[in-house]
Amino acid sequence: MSDPLPVILLVAGIITVVMFIEVLFLLIPVRISLAFWSGESEKMGVLVASWFIFGIEVLVTGKDPQLSVMAAGMKLVTRPVSSFMTPGPDDEDDGQGPGQAPGIISSLLRLQGPVLATVIDMVRHTRLDYIRGNARIGLDDPAATGMMYGIYRALIVLFPGKRVNFVLLPEFSREICEIDITTCFRISYPVLVLVNAVKIVKHPAARKVMKTMNRKKAGDVAI
Repeated sequence: MSDPLPVILLVAGIITVVMFIEVLFLLIPVRISLAFWSGESEKMGVLVASWFIFGIEVLVTGKDPQLSVMAAGMKLVTRPVSSFMTPGPDDEDDGQGPGQAPGIISSLLRLQGPVLATVIDMVRHTRLDYIRGNARIGLDDPAATGMMYGIYRALIVLFPGKRVNFVLLPEFSREICEIDITTCFRISYPVLVLVNAVKIVKHPAARKVMKTMNRKKAGDVAI
C-alpha cells in the first residue's frame, strides 16, 4: 500500500496557500489613486491601481500615455499604450470593419462578456473603506469658480464624513485644475477573485490575447 502522506501534504499545502491568499485579499485593500494637473500650457495625469506591493500606473503627459507595471514602488516594465494596439497578422486576416479595435484590443473586446460579469460580481461583494482627496480649481470666470465652490459646500455635507474626506480650494486669480484623489476598496469574499480569474483565463478570447502578446514579444509584430 502506497504511503498517503505525500498526497496529504500536497493537499494541505494547496489549502494553506489558498487560505493565505484569501487572508491577504481580506486584510489588504485595493487602492486607486488619481492625480491630475492642468495649467496654462501643460497637462498631466497619473492613475495608479495597487494591491499589496504590486501596482499599475498610467501616465498621461503627451500624445501617447505610458503604462508601467510596478512592484514595491519600482517600475519593472514601461511601455506606451499604443504598443498594445498594433494589429497582428491574425487580426488583419480576419478583416477589420470600420471602428474595430486592432491587435490585442480587438481580442480583449471579445472578453467583454465575462469581464463585465466579473466586475458586477466583484462590485456586489466589495465595500468602500474611504475616499480622500483634495483639489484646487480655478475657472476662467471667477464668478463661475465661486458658484462651483458653493455647489461643493452644499453637496459635501451629504456624504458620510468618516468615509469621504474631500477638500476643494477655489482659485480666483488664475485658471487651474489640480486634483489628487485616493480611494480604498476591500473585497468581502476574496475567493471570488480566484474564481472569476479562472473563468476569464479559460475563455477562448484570453488565449488569443496571449498569442498576440507572444508574437509581439518574439518580434513578429512591429511595435
